[in-house]
Amino acid sequence: MTDDERSWEPEPISAEEFHQPEAAANINRAPHDRAAGVVYKRALNTKRVIYSPLNPALDMPEPWHGAGSTIVRWLFSEQPGTLEGLLRDRVFRFMQDVELLPDASTGQTTQADIDIVLYITEGCGMLTHRSTPGSPVIARPLRPCDAALVEAGTLYGIANRSETVSLRLILLGLGRVEPDGS
Repeated sequence: MTDDERSWEPEPISAEEFHQPEAAANINRAPHDRAAGVVYKRALNTKRVIYSPLNPALDMPEPWHGAGSTIVRWLFSEQPGTLEGLLRDRVFRFMQDVELLPDASTGQTTQADIDIVLYITEGCGMLTHRSTPGSPVIARPLRPCDAALVEAGTLYGIANRSETVSLRLILLGLGRVEPDGS
């Protein structure tokens, strides 16, 4: 795997085609790759949607209407019409911009009460995870635009396999909401 390797992606689809009333619960309209506490979404399998313009402001004076086209990659959604249910009963805890320097890796760790969303922005690496100590380890490549939801209690680690280029990712922590609302 080269440091700048990107997966092939289909052309973006129109916003009208994407936002159909009969949309399935999965916004990407494909089975989630779920194994051992991880929902894995390769860049190839997430929809890229073209908006022209993004968030038009037609009720504003003309200079603020918006112009041009924007491509949006839909990764996870809890909005009406695109509700996936993956983030149900979770609340925002933190967001980090993480840079693993060449040959760096995290320890195999788990968060008992925090789900982790990963989004790869630069470089290539590897996500390893397993449900319990002693269970088989699953290894998944990480490339730009890949996303994963690591569920609370899942052992996982991230490694940068490059000797020359950093692996950058956005890491979002989502806490579990207890039945009493805390």
